[in-house]
Amino acid sequence: MIKKKSNSFLSCDGKTSVHVVMWCPDETEYDEPVAVLQICHGMIEYIDRYDGFARYMAERGFVVVGNDHLGHGKSVCMDDDLGFFKDKNPGEALAKDAHHLTVLIKKMYLGIPYYLAGHSMGSFVTRRYICDYGYELDGVIVMGTGHQPAPMVFAGKVLADVVRLIKGDRYRSRLISKIMFGNYNKRIKNVRTVNDWLTRDEAVVDEYNAGKLTTFLFTVNGYRGLMNMILYVRKPRNIERIPKNLPMLMISGLDDPVGEYGKGVYRAYNSYHGHIDDIDLRLYEDCRHELCNELNKEEIYEEIYGWIMNHMSK
Repeated sequence: MIKKKSNSFLSCDGKTSVHVVMWCPDETEYDEPVAVLQICHGMIEYIDRYDGFARYMAERGFVVVGNDHLGHGKSVCMDDDLGFFKDKNPGEALAKDAHHLTVLIKKMYLGIPYYLAGHSMGSFVTRRYICDYGYELDGVIVMGTGHQPAPMVFAGKVLADVVRLIKGDRYRSRLISKIMFGNYNKRIKNVRTVNDWLTRDEAVVDEYNAGKLTTFLFTVNGYRGLMNMILYVRKPRNIERIPKNLPMLMISGLDDPVGEYGKGVYRAYNSYHGHIDDIDLRLYEDCRHELCNELNKEEIYEEIYGWIMNHMSK
């Protein structure tokens, strides 16, 4: 029987208790875990949304662990903290906390292969993580990522900085939100809701739209942190810090607007291709943004599991 546990640790902000969830395999079937898979969730969601994927991997002997990022889920001191990262250097906070979790889990499972997967905003957290702490990992899975043109990202950062000067770091800007997400449904026929771009699974979309922890507006601080992360991970000098022998699997849906329907994912792939020795790219037809919540999610689960097992056997 899979054991699901909750725990916490102190964030790098020095005040927030970071919520952690762990899924452990049945001890009667596995004397020790096959591997550890750490998950970095996306923007305006929380780690428990990966329960189905985590259970799939735990059933196959994996310890799966992840935390609610600062400003998400239960990693807040009060509701006003939702969408807020950290007063200073918000762009590095999420990767720092993710690495702290890695250190804690590695002490529990000495010598066990360790993999990191990140989705959407979590893909940028993951991409920053491997620049700073790639030596900790045996492989990385990047899901639902993008590679927006630098001038566009820089313009977004400037806008967030200006709004911050006028309104403050905790201001929730509908303008920035509209600029970020306003066109994401443009290729979808017969749009039902503002978040149809997430997945073709209508039940998942409806649950997302009804949740308090999936419908809040990001603060200016959160947007600044995200823009800083995106700019950080694309700099050649930071990419050069990633271990060349760190295997990477990059997966995305061809109907995902975050990855510009494949174009941005290819640009991200090409930015690593000359540096990382072992990098694979998979694009799924008809799939939207949340691959782990898509109609063919079992296919995605199998892809990730198979890729990890293949690399563990090398």
